[in-house]
Amino acid sequence: MAKKNTTVVREAAFLMAAQLLCSVIGLVYRSPLHLIIGDAGDGYYQYAYEWYTIILLISSYSIPTAISKVMADRLAVRRYKDAQKVFRASLYYVLLVGSVGGVFAFFGAPLLLKGQPDAVLALRVLAPTILLSGILGCLRGYFQAQNTMFPTGVSRVVEQVVNAMVSVGAAWLFTRAYVGDENLTGKYGAAGGTLGTGMGVVTGIIFMLFVYVINGRTIRRNCKKDKKSLDESYREVFKVIFLMVTPIIFATFIYNVSGIINQNIFTYLMLWRKFTPIEISRQYSLYSYRVRPILNIPIALSSATSTALIPVVASALAEGRRKEAANQVNECMKLSTFIAIPAAVGLTVLSYPVIRILYPSGDIAGAARILSIGSISVIFSSLSTVTNGVLQGLGHPSIPVRNAAIALGVDVVVAFVLVGVLNMGVMGILIANVVYALTVMLLNARGLKRYLDYRHDLKRLVLQPFIAAGIMGLVVGILYWIPSLLIPAITARYVTAAALTAIDIIIGVLVYVVIYTRSTGMTDDEIRRLPMGTKILVVLRKLHAR
Repeated sequence: MAKKNTTVVREAAFLMAAQLLCSVIGLVYRSPLHLIIGDAGDGYYQYAYEWYTIILLISSYSIPTAISKVMADRLAVRRYKDAQKVFRASLYYVLLVGSVGGVFAFFGAPLLLKGQPDAVLALRVLAPTILLSGILGCLRGYFQAQNTMFPTGVSRVVEQVVNAMVSVGAAWLFTRAYVGDENLTGKYGAAGGTLGTGMGVVTGIIFMLFVYVINGRTIRRNCKKDKKSLDESYREVFKVIFLMVTPIIFATFIYNVSGIINQNIFTYLMLWRKFTPIEISRQYSLYSYRVRPILNIPIALSSATSTALIPVVASALAEGRRKEAANQVNECMKLSTFIAIPAAVGLTVLSYPVIRILYPSGDIAGAARILSIGSISVIFSSLSTVTNGVLQGLGHPSIPVRNAAIALGVDVVVAFVLVGVLNMGVMGILIANVVYALTVMLLNARGLKRYLDYRHDLKRLVLQPFIAAGIMGLVVGILYWIPSLLIPAITARYVTAAALTAIDIIIGVLVYVVIYTRSTGMTDDEIRRLPMGTKILVVLRKLHAR
């Protein structure tokens, strides 16, 4: 059992490392993209991307989760032929629904973006990517079902690198004829930026096909010796996929539709208050384009944990190993809070220098204020993401749907009150999202206790990371803000401010890891299972902290 617990945490840690690299690349390339397309372009890009995300969620985004769950059930009992049939059926499924989703995005863009017509072109450029993403999702789900996250992790990095290069290059080319016109630069620059998304997905497909071909001999050998498959018909397989995908689609749709709903609440209430579309786009971009990608980095790491956890929990339950499933959930929950809590504290303390480094122009103070307030959502969203995956792996995908729907209702009420009544602008949308994540987290925790009899170890899960992160935040705050107040010239220059921030972050990570590992009594094996755990252990020994 210990070996299997180590495996799931190791796979989650690998996927976390890959996701962290992808998130950092995604964050870094947004800075030059912002300089090319401007604040208005940032808004147009985000308006289009959020509609693209929702359509993708409905059509094919849930396929990797569904495939990994359904295939894992069959692979656990060595039904290799049935597992292959599930994979082929999923490809047919995404070809159909992905095509419908792409056509809808292309021709429906003017209606979907009626309040921001200059974002229509960007959504149309994204439309073909909906089909392509479904194909890539099938390939990733295939290997996730076999508890190997290496192909998924590497393909994500390759995809993001290509995305970054093409996005910046295409945005620069598309805007050359409109330099000086903020609106047209934003419109065509946003379209160029979205082109990179599609090219990245194409590259990811090519890589995953290469991996699939390499594994072809093993796949054929397993199918040849298979004596346990039930020779399921495609009708039966499609039924299983549909029954699994549908609730996951509803869950992920409701979980993410809050962004679109909040977008529309903000847009139309601000239009009602006589703001122009370009002014609305500028303000909305502070949160959606600048701050949210930063917050999404630690949240994405928890999503990686969830991805690795679903097939493992499903396999354990299929074989009747319920206690082992609970232990694996506990390991991944601790891994999630180990990252999310210090990330939230660090972003609160260093919100201003982080924003200034990534986006040195525009309303730096406004974006920093949003980041410092919104950082608490990292903890709520990370835990709710992991528990979503656990509930799906337990075979109760309808529970996250119900919980997300309840949270969405709360979110809408809060957004209307804060934006429409209290006139808080984009800050009201931020607070509504924080309340939404908190509500989902609490409701999921209750469901987890009921269906797995899992009880949170609050001391190890929350208290100890908070103590270590609090000390870290105090140290980092002193190291950055005292020199910046006493010697303003240090932070007046971009290069010296960036260097000071980077040094503070490194020191903060070391302080946190040392305090956390000592206060929790982590063994060397437990440390090695963390992302970059072997290197962390080497550093701790050099610091004489082990």
